[in-house]
Amino acid sequence: MKIGIYSGINVGSVKDSTIEYIGVDQGVYHLYQQGITPVIAIGDMDSIENEQILQDINIQRYSSIKDDTDTALAIQYAIQKGYGAIDLYGVTHRRIDHFMAVLCLLEKYQDISITIYDEWNKIFVLKPGQHYLAKDQYHYFSIFAFDESVVTLKDCHYPLDHYILKRNDPLCVSNQMNEEYAIVENSRPVLCIQSIS
Repeated sequence: MKIGIYSGINVGSVKDSTIEYIGVDQGVYHLYQQGITPVIAIGDMDSIENEQILQDINIQRYSSIKDDTDTALAIQYAIQKGYGAIDLYGVTHRRIDHFMAVLCLLEKYQDISITIYDEWNKIFVLKPGQHYLAKDQYHYFSIFAFDESVVTLKDCHYPLDHYILKRNDPLCVSNQMNEEYAIVENSRPVLCIQSIS
């Protein structure tokens, strides 16, 4: 079961308009512009100028002074509701510190399929195993280790065979697929970033 979360930065249209969405603060407005009414709005709502868009929406309002970010609270809400997959928008650009916090959440919630989308990137965790990474519209893919992982890359410009990828090793940045997919094998969870350009 999948749900979408749209946070405060406008990163364009959602990939799947058939699922339910959580609006995080200004993300409520970004969904509203796409004709999507979120099932719930989460945050302090201090960036919503037109409060009329909140009239028919269930709101979980939080103080701006708290331990968790609004996005973290939205992810926790989705997990508590039993969702096993989350499409996440509006967390890239501008505030790099907030984006780093989201990457921490991807590492923390590795058992949940969380995919970050913006206009240029798709970011997600690959669990241990063999994966066929579809090219779609993305020209590049990069792999980063959370913990030391044995990585094999096939059907790509820069193949690897049982390479030990460490957390501080950027070797697997900016690879390209030979055809419509690449094969990634990893012994531990890794962060995967697919980029258009």
